[in-house]
Amino acid sequence: MRQRFKKILHDSIVYDWINGIRKRQEWWLWRRGRLNHIPHYLKRDILRRYARTYGLRSFVETGTYFGEMVDALKGEFEQIQSIELNDFLFERAKRRFMSYSHIRILHGNSASMLPLALSSVDRPTLFWLDAHYSGGITARGDQQSPILLELDHIFHHPIRGHVIVIDDARLFGTDVAYPTLEQLQHFIDAQSCSRKLEVIDDAIRIYEV
Repeated sequence: MRQRFKKILHDSIVYDWINGIRKRQEWWLWRRGRLNHIPHYLKRDILRRYARTYGLRSFVETGTYFGEMVDALKGEFEQIQSIELNDFLFERAKRRFMSYSHIRILHGNSASMLPLALSSVDRPTLFWLDAHYSGGITARGDQQSPILLELDHIFHHPIRGHVIVIDDARLFGTDVAYPTLEQLQHFIDAQSCSRKLEVIDDAIRIYEV
């Protein structure tokens, strides 16, 4: 009964309202140094700033979750694609954004579905890689963090000028599911194009130089 109630709550507009309050609380805690990761509002602003700095009008996200980032950025891009593995979260996001013709929600493992998303990318794109198992309602794929496979797909895409932002930089080298930052740098260096890696505000940014 409790699980059924939680599912009904998660599927309602009330949960979006509650989640909005939680995001504001996150910001309050972060400003006071009581949060070990940056809040959603700051992540949203970082992505918006990168999109404007590099003139990017296409956005691809791995890990839709409840669709907070898609919702926050839906007016920023001409094309948005988001990939979600969890069945419930996918169906919820699909319903939530069904009236937006420029938003496409894809269902499946991000490493497997990213080539499909890339097949419709015809311009430099901002990638927000946030697909990882984090407990709770999130789904576990073949790997807890498919980051290297995701990067490999993006690096081999024919369009140049993509900007990649990876969430939760603090987990690289501290969580066994993630490579170290040094391993990630070696992986990037092995690719044909010259790319730079930076870590700012708990996010890894990768862009061409």
